[in-house]
Amino acid sequence: MLARARTVLPIIAVLACAAVPLAAFAAYSGRSDLGPVVNRLLPWHKAVLDRDRKLLAWHRPGRNLGYDRVLRLGWDFVERRVPLDRKTRAKVYLVYPVIDERTFQGTYWQHNPAFLHASFVESLVAWYPYSGDRKAIAAVRGMLDYQLRYGTTPTGWKWPRVPFPTSCSGDRRYGRCFSGFPRRFYGGIEPDKVGLLGRGYLLFYELTGERRYLRAALDAGNALARHVRPGDATRTPWPFRVHARTGAVLDGAQYGGAVIGPVRLLDELVRLRAGRVNAYRRARDLAWRWLLAHPLNRSSPAWNRWSGFYEDVAYNIRSRNQASPTLTADYLLSHPAPASIDPAWQKHAEEMLRWVRASFGRGPFYGAWGIDEQRAPGRPGCCSPAGLGSDTARWAAMQAVLYERTGDPRAREQAVRSLNYATYFARRDGLVACCGRRPANTYWFSDGYSDYLRHFNQAMAAIPELAPRDADHLLGSTSVVRYVTYGSKSVAYRTFRAPAVEVLRLASRPVRVTAGGRPLAERTELAGEGFVAERLADGDYVVRVRHNTSRSVQIRRA
Repeated sequence: MLARARTVLPIIAVLACAAVPLAAFAAYSGRSDLGPVVNRLLPWHKAVLDRDRKLLAWHRPGRNLGYDRVLRLGWDFVERRVPLDRKTRAKVYLVYPVIDERTFQGTYWQHNPAFLHASFVESLVAWYPYSGDRKAIAAVRGMLDYQLRYGTTPTGWKWPRVPFPTSCSGDRRYGRCFSGFPRRFYGGIEPDKVGLLGRGYLLFYELTGERRYLRAALDAGNALARHVRPGDATRTPWPFRVHARTGAVLDGAQYGGAVIGPVRLLDELVRLRAGRVNAYRRARDLAWRWLLAHPLNRSSPAWNRWSGFYEDVAYNIRSRNQASPTLTADYLLSHPAPASIDPAWQKHAEEMLRWVRASFGRGPFYGAWGIDEQRAPGRPGCCSPAGLGSDTARWAAMQAVLYERTGDPRAREQAVRSLNYATYFARRDGLVACCGRRPANTYWFSDGYSDYLRHFNQAMAAIPELAPRDADHLLGSTSVVRYVTYGSKSVAYRTFRAPAVEVLRLASRPVRVTAGGRPLAERTELAGEGFVAERLADGDYVVRVRHNTSRSVQIRRA
């Protein structure tokens, strides 16, 4: 995402945030203290505080409905309220990155389709199991099909059939308005976005079974495997910016990008045993070893050199951003066996999250940290003294997953407070501000929707106590969930793969759980196939299901 306004205060010194006892949050009774606004840039809601004057979500926190409300507002806006662009007759989000709050038409000079569409898939595969909302699937399918038709490099180029990361806003076709080059220049790509959207194609294939998305993912994986290099302290395994037609490195950008994007695509292709598995494995291992040897290694000159990610800024190797380390922390924390790829996984994840807060933290605001986007030495940071809703929510979701894996109460506290803060970027009418109130370029599709919404689902899957009370929701799975339906006292779903493990929050105790029609045994822990049911203080249940052979599960509750 993107460079925008430059009216940002210098990075503030970050002090240790005193943890609020978890009991204080758990004891919240539904009463609230309506204080002033959280800060002057988030004027849409009064601050809702708990008894210790720490921040809660703005919508019905006593029923745990704050995150749910933001999710429903955001997806409803994307599915039903975004109009057609007057010139191209395409949905505005297909040709512009920003929507004007008065006209609902697009604005800004450059579009960022590859990252936008990749993160919309990530949001979708978290939202659909939770909601059963198939309109969201149709909306995202339209985005991917548009990218495949109008935003893919030609066959015969050095980087063939991979996604363009940019376009000139309002252009029907993608591939121009590459930062630092004349508007007419055509052919620039960013390999990290090839990986991110390649994985998006692959996840959408797992969701729908439609093989054109698998083919697109394989094309991305093939290009990445062909062009990988070992890398060192001055060169990433793929350059940050490349001319897709010739393969030449553009603007001297030998170093940069979210290397973890290609790693995750290649990792999933290897897991599926699809395409050129040996080549994918080699490329993945080269890139992962580079991450361990350099940005995660205190002894390397490239330690914490998280440089290059956003499409609309000129290349600057000295610039730093928070997207690359938080996405890398996500990979480590969501890996089924992180110690198998990094014996120091917990230390590395914690260090990345601490570095992000120290480098980009804003606040605290009633106990909550906001997270800003990027900064180059000697220049004001971007983009807001309030931080960004998307970056704050991503950092908070990583703290939630860290808590899930380690039990660290400080991570839980930081997750809850910053997620609560992130809700204040969403207006009641469904518009979501990237950075708070500003004169222009306020409502970005990436910051406000695709790269914002997914983190609330991810956090609720990690901490089910945050999900709505007295309701049934499938919060997360180790597989993509292909189908889900909710009855009055039942949930039925089908996953892409088995074995898989799901976590649900249910309004009452499960009385029967089956996989493929066969009853699963209730267990005290998920050491084998079966389910575990944990009663919460409010009477709801957190249910975890492990199914090893069948992909179809049915749950009936009392």
